[in-house]
Parts: sequence; structure tokens; C-alpha cells
Amino acid sequence: MNAPRHLTLRERIYEEIVRLIVSGELPSGVSIDEKELTERLQVSRTPFREAIGTLAKEGLIEIKPYRGFFVRSFTPKEIDDLYELRKTLECFAVELAVPQMSDRHIAGFERILDEAVAALRRGDMATYGIRDKEFHETIAELSGSAPLVETLARLALQIQICRSIANESRDLAERAAEERDQILQAFRSRDISRAKALMHAHISDVQQAVMARFQKEKRRFDG
Repeated sequence: MNAPRHLTLRERIYEEIVRLIVSGELPSGVSIDEKELTERLQVSRTPFREAIGTLAKEGLIEIKPYRGFFVRSFTPKEIDDLYELRKTLECFAVELAVPQMSDRHIAGFERILDEAVAALRRGDMATYGIRDKEFHETIAELSGSAPLVETLARLALQIQICRSIANESRDLAERAAEERDQILQAFRSRDISRAKALMHAHISDVQQAVMARFQKEKRRFDG
């Protein structure tokens, strides 16, 4: 059995910056204060900039000459395109995954959603977001399609940023929790068509909420 690999310093910095972006501590469009963050993380500029370079290649950070580093701002079209792609991929994942689901898998989904609801009730949105992510990733893994899993993994950070924006709304989070429970009911009956339709509606609902948030922010800055 292989021993667990320890993260390099650059990887640890990368993971921490991702956490700050996904949690909203470094919101979309904000300038990254290199001095403040290197001091906070107790690291030097070299590995910090290496991590920033990796994030820039992944499309989460923008490097602007003579201005510095900025968390990427997504345009409404980019967000819309991401969600349209996500609906196609995740509905396909459902189609492939449902026939593979055993009672043990259903029990696993029940645990994930129970923990998500418990976190939502106590106002722990960080844990709620983690369980939300776990629910969707587990479906993808059960699809058995490596290319599908890899494609969703490449989009994971962008999806997670949008998911964190959506989860800022308690009403939307509660509605989404109900929608996931309906999806689980379709899983229990192994109803592929209904599960796909519910997943499509669930992602569309979040898509509309995120788009509305972006349009509201745009009007605020334009005004």
C-alpha cells in the first residue's frame, strides 16, 4: 500500500487560495493583496507566485501587467454556458449511474443529504456546500465513465464558485435541498427518466439564481 503523498508548499498555497475563493473570502473580481496573503500564509513570494500561475492557467486568477493579481470575474454568458454544459453532463451521469445503484449506494446518498440538511438547519453553509458537492460528485463516479468524471473534474472549481454564490441565498439552499430529496426518491425507484428531468430542473433553478445575482451585481456597479 502506498504511503499518502505530502503536498508541496506550492500545492498547499494553491489549496488555500482555492479555499478562499470558493468560500467567498476572495470574491469575484477582487484584487489579491500579495503582501497580506504571503504574510497570512507565512510563505515567500516565489511559491506563492507559482501557485498563482497554476490558478491563472486554470482560469481562476487573472494576471494583469502592472496591476497585479485578480480573482477572475465571470461574464453572464460564461456562467450561462457553464450551466448549460453542466446540465448536459450531469443528466448523462444520472442516466449512466442509476442502473448501477445498489441499496448501499442509496443509503450513501441518504447520509449525504441528511448531513446537508442538518448543516443547513444550523446555518453551517460551508458543510452544506461540501455535502452538495459530494452528492453531485458521487453520481458522476457511479456513472463509471472516466471521460465524464474527468470533464466534470476540470470544471469543478468553476462549478464550486458558482455553487458558493447560489448557497448565499438561504431560500435557494432550502429549495435545492428539497429538489435533491426528490432526485433521491427517483433513485430509490430507479426511475432514470424522472431522475434526469429532476436533475435538469435542479441545475436550471440554480442557474437562474446565479444569473440573477450576476445581473444584480452588474447593475449595482454600472449604476
